[in-house]
Amino acid sequence: AALFFMSLIPLAVKYQSSALFPALYGMGTALPVIVFAFLIALGANSMGRIFNKLSTIELWARRVTGVVFIGAGVYMSLAHIFHVFS
Repeated sequence: AALFFMSLIPLAVKYQSSALFPALYGMGTALPVIVFAFLIALGANSMGRIFNKLSTIELWARRVTGVVFIGAGVYMSLAHIFHVFS
């Protein structure tokens, strides 16, 4: 707002351009917003696909971890309680 009212309006009055400078200012400030909005939309779409893949990987990782923990528990029980491996 400070750039617009403190420098652009006096510049437009000085050069008698009531539409050109404000229009260029508007396009110059809108262009980065549009580009970043587009990049964020693409990023959100990609993140959705990545999240779905990671959900599948996480499901299998939980299953493998559960089997490893159960196996370790059975081994520790047999080794330390029942002294099977000594």
